[in-house]
Amino acid sequence: MRIGANANVTEVAVVGGGIVGTSLAWHLAKRGVRVTLLERATVAFGGSGRTGALLRRHYSNEPEATLAQKGWETFAHWPEVVGGAPVHTATGLVVTVDTSAACVGNAEKLRQNVALQNRLGIPARAVGPEELRELQPFATWDDVPIAAYEADSGYVDAVAATRGMAVAAAAAGAKIREGCAVLGVTSDGSRVTGVRTTDGVLAADAVVVAAGPWTNRVLAGAGVALPIAALRVQVAVLHRPLELEAPHLVYLDTVAGIFCRPWAPGRTLVGVGGGDQHDPVDPDAYAEQNDPGYPALAIAAMARRIPAMARASYLGGHAGLYDMSPDTHPMLGPVGPEGLHVAAGFSGAGFKKGPAVGQAMAELIVAGRASFVDLRPFRPGRFAEPGFDLDRPWSSTEYAFSRDFGHRL
Repeated sequence: MRIGANANVTEVAVVGGGIVGTSLAWHLAKRGVRVTLLERATVAFGGSGRTGALLRRHYSNEPEATLAQKGWETFAHWPEVVGGAPVHTATGLVVTVDTSAACVGNAEKLRQNVALQNRLGIPARAVGPEELRELQPFATWDDVPIAAYEADSGYVDAVAATRGMAVAAAAAGAKIREGCAVLGVTSDGSRVTGVRTTDGVLAADAVVVAAGPWTNRVLAGAGVALPIAALRVQVAVLHRPLELEAPHLVYLDTVAGIFCRPWAPGRTLVGVGGGDQHDPVDPDAYAEQNDPGYPALAIAAMARRIPAMARASYLGGHAGLYDMSPDTHPMLGPVGPEGLHVAAGFSGAGFKKGPAVGQAMAELIVAGRASFVDLRPFRPGRFAEPGFDLDRPWSSTEYAFSRDFGHRL
């Protein structure tokens, strides 16, 4: 391994030690590229260390569903693909969508989106309340006439996966530099020449910024500013009552307004949807612990779907950050001077796509295009294009939402 090496020249500098950055470093190193990953703290310190890591593949547009499926293939087969202990737990996963009068078309859209998943090789199916009661008899499903079910989805140990990816990248020849903050990008005016760091200048032929809500701070020296906002989003860990000792499925429950997953034996991680739970903040100065009222809010929200969770106990929680793009879809590709790329703006739905984004960006850098997904819809400059419509759906089957979950489906 070459962890901790301090050379001042590389072919590709990757900024950010989350799942996207570590995956990119691994894919580049496997292709024989000299790559250096720079992380200002420790690998998985940022968003990848605080994510719920729900591994759903349910999307209403093909590019993101493709990335999610490709990511699942890596996570689900981690020992064979990356190496090391398994990181994925396949609990099964349910996605609900609002079918009230204001969102009446969502039921048919869900059927069509399940068909899209099936075309991409994802064994999802639409289920009704009777099957949901068989799957989760302790939950109430009277308000869910239809949902999507992925039997082989679940969640990931995000820290183990991110750090394991960094170890695999180092074993393949990448240099991993922790505790090395990137202060800016250097260029000769037409193309990138490297990055300025707290350890000095690192010369590079190409730079990829995968720094989440800190992306613009890194890009500032290159004269590039992307519309990325940092949103604070809380999660709580609850101790389930003994009658719910067995783990439940993973829920992305837009009807009840929650996302949740088993966290550890007898425990559940839950996040509450809603615009009042998504606060714009300074990523270097925000409250990292739960607000005083959040535990009661989380318990009440969980109890809407699983009534016995009204007797749950609060164990702890934290707040993480979403790097929001204006349309909630990622920004992937070149920006500014030649050789400068970004992978950011995942809007709270990036971890599951991380291994696939790393591969796609590596292929883009080495071969000029990704082999398995069209990255053009994710082009970072789309927001400045004449006639670009921020509210235009990415597909005819994009859902209407009655609650804000940060990202779209």
